[in-house]
Amino acid sequence: MKKLVALFSILATLMIVVSSCETKDPIVEKGTLQSATYNPATKSFTLTYSSGQTETVNAVVDDKTDPPTATATLKDGTVIYTGDATVAGAATIAKEINIVSQFVYDGMSLYYFWADEVKNKKPIVADVNPENYFYKILNSTDTQHGWSWITDDINSLLSGFSGEATDAFGFQPFPLYTDDTYTTIVGFIRYVYPDSPADKAGLKRGEVITKINGQTITTNNYTLLYGANAETTFTVTDQYFKNPKNVKVMPANINTDPVLYSNVYEMDGKKIGYLFYTNFYENYNASLYRVFSEFKTAGVTDLVLDLRYNPGGGISAATYLASLIAPESNVRNKDVFTVMSYNSYVNGIFDKNKWDRRDYLGDYNNAKYQDPLNANLNLNKVYVIATGSSASASELITFCLEPFMQVEHIGEKTAGKYTASWTIHAYDDFENRVQPIYVESKLTDSEKDKLKNWGMQPIVGRYTDKNNNDFIATNGLVPDYAINTQEYNTATWKPIGDVNDYLFAKAISLITGKPYQTTATRNLMIPEYKDAELYSTIESVSRQAVIIDDPKLLPPLK
Repeated sequence: MKKLVALFSILATLMIVVSSCETKDPIVEKGTLQSATYNPATKSFTLTYSSGQTETVNAVVDDKTDPPTATATLKDGTVIYTGDATVAGAATIAKEINIVSQFVYDGMSLYYFWADEVKNKKPIVADVNPENYFYKILNSTDTQHGWSWITDDINSLLSGFSGEATDAFGFQPFPLYTDDTYTTIVGFIRYVYPDSPADKAGLKRGEVITKINGQTITTNNYTLLYGANAETTFTVTDQYFKNPKNVKVMPANINTDPVLYSNVYEMDGKKIGYLFYTNFYENYNASLYRVFSEFKTAGVTDLVLDLRYNPGGGISAATYLASLIAPESNVRNKDVFTVMSYNSYVNGIFDKNKWDRRDYLGDYNNAKYQDPLNANLNLNKVYVIATGSSASASELITFCLEPFMQVEHIGEKTAGKYTASWTIHAYDDFENRVQPIYVESKLTDSEKDKLKNWGMQPIVGRYTDKNNNDFIATNGLVPDYAINTQEYNTATWKPIGDVNDYLFAKAISLITGKPYQTTATRNLMIPEYKDAELYSTIESVSRQAVIIDDPKLLPPLK
């Protein structure tokens, strides 16, 4: 019995010792998460803690984005993120909802045309990338057409809407794939702005750019067609794809006056006014007034408006130009030109404040521009050249003039952009041009710094003509006189305003009654090019919707 008691005593002592050791041994804590790095080879994140410990966690790679992204969510809700899952390096650690993603939600859930669809798509901590979150919550029709837009450089966006281009060359390229592999690109030069760097370097309409800085043009470097921050060398052939040469162009900040070319032609007792208009920029309404004053002085009897490459722009410029074209009586009476429809929330605020959702002929900024009535041609017919490259405001003016006069559409079916958008910023209205979301005084300096460069250009409405008609059913304006395109064969191109140009010649034929014919061109065997649909940022935004550049500013969030 004594032996048994002794044995129990020894066991109890050992248990106490073991227990004592367990409580006294230091517990090694990982501490706080300090940094994270991503490894594309293993598709994992390595986490480093304040204790010096490291931990590896697997990443979830999203291949639907370009470039693909990688994320991992820890047990405490912390999100680890990298915006490019193909590159190794430091990753982002997020413990709370990204303030820019929250701005996206707050703006889209109020003003987006399909705002009701957004309200149950609030951002979470994992929505680290605001751009990805923005495109994730869009309406399916919007996504299909690529209408809405977000940028982290709102100043460049607004400058582009004003016709100001930074680090630009001064020509408009037409990027095309050279074959079915969709890899190699060439750029046809559609037009060159006078006195621009491209003009001074000798580049001309119809020439073909085949290389940039000695490199084949692909989707990786095509943006250099639209601008660069250093001297750029273009390998260029003539319009017959011969005589290659290298042309060096130094980019510059330029003003792109959309009134590229105008002239008056006297033929068979007719005086034909011709205007080649590249974009709808209100800043250049004075140029429109000057040209129409010249037309009026010359006694123009017929007008040809060439919008073949015009991607659109602001409704203010469209209304001003329409006021120069429409019959004088309609402009004098300030007849309704177009009607905007928004979501129920925005329409409700308009109705509550008794704001008008209509734009009127003869309505203009009289502090900056002259009365369009003074240069109005008082015609009852206009010939509009429009193609698949004519979009948004180009379609609006063509469609919304029809209730007032005969509009003869020559060319192709247009792009089908019947929507409208305005610019949204977190707190700045940029002199009444942009809709703010928050009251600036209620944001901290840190919050403003994170939000200051971001802007959205979402679809907020649709437009109709004065009678509430639209062209949604046809998804573009169908021409009255369809002309087979020659845009894929520069060998047939003529200078802008040449009477033998295949589209202008048709207008001349309709006006004068002479047979439609164009000067024969060399018959060349050329590759089957395909539109790459690759645009500059400002052209992409302009193409997608009419820009409401004078919005009624709605109250920001409290």
